[in-house]
Amino acid sequence: MNLFPTHRIDCTVAGAMYALTAGVRRRGAPSVIGRRGHGPHPDLDSPRDRPGPDADADGLLCLSVRSAFHLLLSAARLPAGSDVAISAVTHPDMIRIIELHGLRPVPVDIDPLTLAVDEAALDAAITDRTRALVVTHLFGARSSLDAAARAARAHGLLLIEDCAQSIQGPADRGDPRADVSLFSFGLLKTATALGGAVAWTRRPDLAADMRARQERWPAQSRREYARRAVVCVVALALSRPRPYGLLFGGARRRDPQALMRSRVPRDERGFTGWLQRRPCPALARTVTRRLARFPANRLRRRAAAGEALAGALPPEVFRPGGAAEHHTYWLFPVIVDDPARVVEALRAAGVDAAPTTSQIGAVEPAPPGARRVLTGLVFLPAYPELPAPRRDRFVAALTAELGAHPGASR
Repeated sequence: MNLFPTHRIDCTVAGAMYALTAGVRRRGAPSVIGRRGHGPHPDLDSPRDRPGPDADADGLLCLSVRSAFHLLLSAARLPAGSDVAISAVTHPDMIRIIELHGLRPVPVDIDPLTLAVDEAALDAAITDRTRALVVTHLFGARSSLDAAARAARAHGLLLIEDCAQSIQGPADRGDPRADVSLFSFGLLKTATALGGAVAWTRRPDLAADMRARQERWPAQSRREYARRAVVCVVALALSRPRPYGLLFGGARRRDPQALMRSRVPRDERGFTGWLQRRPCPALARTVTRRLARFPANRLRRRAAAGEALAGALPPEVFRPGGAAEHHTYWLFPVIVDDPARVVEALRAAGVDAAPTTSQIGAVEPAPPGARRVLTGLVFLPAYPELPAPRRDRFVAALTAELGAHPGASR
């Protein structure tokens, strides 16, 4: 049967082939995207798509947001045992990295409607042991940094924003009030480079230390990155409705995204070694090329598709981040009482839907807002390649499911 996937990789076969062959190119690979006092890296050679000059930020290319965060905490030299306040819903490995540095993660609850940190919860979380604050932007929404910026300024905290899920365009360098803004170009992310990240750093001391530390790390192997390119080509072929339905439809319960995720070591030594690598030249070139040729039109179309789906859903369906000021719908989350039953109903209507993923989780002890966002979470397809008639069909199926089981939405 034809089955539309939950998520579409933001890449073309030509883009994946560029990544596959980038390792044999002779041209030098950049380690920075832009430096303080200068414009973007000269390899960003399309003036129409260039980020504008930013005199207050250094852009360092890293292997991943997790590597960049590890690099940042190493350079920050926070006293052992210090508290790091962090949005209560985030990637579990961010907590692991905080603990790896001998620091204590402290959850800050979020507003389920806007996904911004709750100001009262933030005030309660900050003590004289707090040295840093990490704000995580979720699902393609960019939440307000106002409360976090005020708290960081009042208490002298290092302010970090994790924008891995929420890049807004080629010129997006994060909120200028943040000390560091982290962006991901992983395989499933917007404008994917099949890996990589950029850390925009507004403190010259941190930027210089991070750059020097990373230069001492070994490079990611070219073979590993080439494998990612091959995986991308295969995934693009399988994401068409017919092959996707044959592979993942019917009674099959394979997780398609599990085939594409990086295998991260679970032991501390292996995890640290995995983190402490710099991008190989092929990855560095591909990240630079993706920024120069950013798919801005598709991003606008994806945001429009998300808005259209939001307008078509029954009003009783709760959408985490539905009131966020800026949303590009990298993912489209809804909350339901019985995710398994809803997923079955949507698959019968010809679209796949995914229950909550291991890519996000609550920081324990999970506060109420975080539990509200994560309990009963289902991701719906909302991308421009999904035909409107198919969208209307699965919305009708969802509406019928909710009507047959009152209270099935939250």
